[in-house]
Amino acid sequence: MKIYLISILCLLSLRLRAQQITVGGVAQISDTKELKPLSSAEMLEKPKGLLDKSDVKYLPKDNKIYEKDGVYIGLWQVIEGITKRTLTEIQKEKVYLYNLDKTSTLVSSEIKNYSSINYLIINTQENDECYYRFNSQPHNGLYLNGFIKYKKEDKDKAAAILKDLLNNAKFKN
Repeated sequence: MKIYLISILCLLSLRLRAQQITVGGVAQISDTKELKPLSSAEMLEKPKGLLDKSDVKYLPKDNKIYEKDGVYIGLWQVIEGITKRTLTEIQKEKVYLYNLDKTSTLVSSEIKNYSSINYLIINTQENDECYYRFNSQPHNGLYLNGFIKYKKEDKDKAAAILKDLLNNAKFKN
């Protein structure tokens, strides 16, 4: 009986741990059990995947890319530089740069609050491939950054994934 109880508790413990993603030293994101982790190499090998080398080359080696229903998610931390900038300042700079880029269309740019954390969220489109790119406000000198890449017809699915991720992000102290 004791062995049975210990086995169940061990399995439950493993399941609970699998539902959480740690992003560098900046944040933990809970309730992620439906996200399938993929290494950069695995993602590039996937046939007909949305991701290519330009999507994964800047990710640190210890971070992974995740997949949920054909939507791809990349998460990483960024260290705040010497020049402290607000999300509004970062937004102005990024909007300016995206407007210079003739290969993609800037769909929207907004600062939204999820679970008391402000995020800059930029939505772009290139043909039928789209991105949500996000940056958090800094916390202890670190930003939570990421992207969600999806096909145009999966916009609602991608928006729901973005909302779930950011609502479940908890910054480390």
